[in-house]
Amino acid sequence: MEPDSLYRYEKYYFRMFTPLMGLMALIFLIYAEYLGACITFALGTLLVFSYQGILIDPVQNRYMKYDRFLSLKVGRWEPLSTPSYVTVVRINLSSRRDAPTPFVVPQDKQGARAYKVNLVVQGDERFISICRGAREQMVEEALRLGKYLGIRVLDFTTSEKKWIL
Repeated sequence: MEPDSLYRYEKYYFRMFTPLMGLMALIFLIYAEYLGACITFALGTLLVFSYQGILIDPVQNRYMKYDRFLSLKVGRWEPLSTPSYVTVVRINLSSRRDAPTPFVVPQDKQGARAYKVNLVVQGDERFISICRGAREQMVEEALRLGKYLGIRVLDFTTSEKKWIL
């Protein structure tokens, strides 16, 4: 059980294993392998309730990125370097095969855009990725994190970079 003094961000995470587990359970049932079907169905059900998140504990200077399945959290605490500021950055997603993460380009051919919140720190890791999503949600989350840690927030979503907190 975590204390209330922790910053927490958590989001539902769809895993591709979930439909695969359902398909495998169906195959087991077709071949009358009921034990295998039950085990596969149970694992698939567990994966349906999958979340990813981050906890930040500024009192003990640590953070934890975790995966949560029902109430079971998988992750470990890492040391947190001194935070400098929070950024909201725009990332372009493309359908190019040589891009790090290929995505389908929307109909407007401009490329999809997502936004990401980073906590810039004064350590070797330079920044800690907090979350990504729609612009309005990420600006709101960055402001919440900035207020929680008592640091400034830099809006990096346009060519005009500006401090918003």
